[in-house]
Amino acid sequence: MELSFLGGAGTVTGSKYLVQSEDTKVLIDCGLFQGLKQLRLLNWEPLPFTAREVHAVILTHAHLDHCGALPLLFKAGFRGRVYCTTATLELTKIILLDSAKIQEEEADYANRKRFSKHDPALPLYTTEEVENIFASFHAVPLHEPFEIKHLQVRLFGAGHILGATSVELKAEGKTLYFSGDLGRQNDPLMLPPEAPQQADVLIMESTYGNRSHSKKTSREVLLECIHQTKKNQGVLLIPSFSVGRAQNLAHEIVQLKNEGAVDANIPVYFNSPMGMAANRLYEEYPEFHRLPPGAFDEVMDQVREVRSAEESKALNESLQRPMIIIAASGMLTGGRVLHHVRAFASDPKNILLLAGFQAAGTRGRDLADGKNEIKIHGALRKVSCQVINSDSFSAHADQDELVKWFSSAPALPKKIFLVHGEPEALTGLAEKLQSEFKVDVQIPEINGSISI
Repeated sequence: MELSFLGGAGTVTGSKYLVQSEDTKVLIDCGLFQGLKQLRLLNWEPLPFTAREVHAVILTHAHLDHCGALPLLFKAGFRGRVYCTTATLELTKIILLDSAKIQEEEADYANRKRFSKHDPALPLYTTEEVENIFASFHAVPLHEPFEIKHLQVRLFGAGHILGATSVELKAEGKTLYFSGDLGRQNDPLMLPPEAPQQADVLIMESTYGNRSHSKKTSREVLLECIHQTKKNQGVLLIPSFSVGRAQNLAHEIVQLKNEGAVDANIPVYFNSPMGMAANRLYEEYPEFHRLPPGAFDEVMDQVREVRSAEESKALNESLQRPMIIIAASGMLTGGRVLHHVRAFASDPKNILLLAGFQAAGTRGRDLADGKNEIKIHGALRKVSCQVINSDSFSAHADQDELVKWFSSAPALPKKIFLVHGEPEALTGLAEKLQSEFKVDVQIPEINGSISI
């Protein structure tokens, strides 16, 4: 058996792992590279394998850095099935359609404003190309084994976001276990990840492998930000991932209002078309989160959904203060939040709360690192508002939680490959696992392959 690390190696994005066993080739995830320009440029390069030779894709979850390159895989000739949970299937449809739409809109905007170096600017893929791949998706339940030729596969809950899984893959008398993205033990909305199964080889994420999250809870951070926003009569702008983070934020803010911890009259705007499409799935798939049936709908009844681009623009011109806006994208890579940043970031009364992981090379990372201006739509924009960077909202396990998850396996794996992390996180987790468990831990390079 051969395992190739074609993305998510040495970096957080672009997850893509190719397993070849005898005459069978399976891809675990097929994500887009994000962040640094040299990574994003990889999305335009030919795939480093022959797509038509791949028999299937197993999708751990619906975030763009795990599913975003699926249309490119089909364009390159892939004709197999894509296996995932039903919740992931439905979320992936929403996320890929949104990705295509944003790319088309941004290419059109760049062409009209003539700020792109490319003439014409083109999207990676179109809405039509995305729609054409959905017939190849196949939903499978958690824990129930299925086969891809002679490979045996099972999916296990990973927490993180709705439908997210870890993947157990058996072939040639060996077991590989892919952690996928692992959620928190005490997430306010999502269930904790299931313990890993016994495996010979573990491929493990390490997003926060070198540090522990703040002891301050997400509730405490929101409480402080909302009180300060009311005192300043300002705007609390929260860039957010549309799936997972946006719903957690809405849930916790509404909880604070219902408990009387913050002013119930402060309006909360939910400005993400993709996030709104995802909201209904929280009622359809309650087995993946902590809330009882009907509870999430009650949350969203107290949040004002921004339906159109016109409504979004009107928010930028509104004199209403204070107010809270949750808007995508979470790393300020695109979407409606950029227009809100242009409108509100120059006022010191306002707060910009970075409530998620900020990959290197993104506008969000620049602000997290202390920069006071960022380039938006071809022009530098001054950021004079208060910028708060908090990991309290993270949907990723920190080092302590990763170690606890690892140690909960029935038996330790013979070999561990750390992926989905920046260099410091990879090294930090490798040293921790080696010192505590005396195990063989390796950090693969992108496009590297190993025999098992």
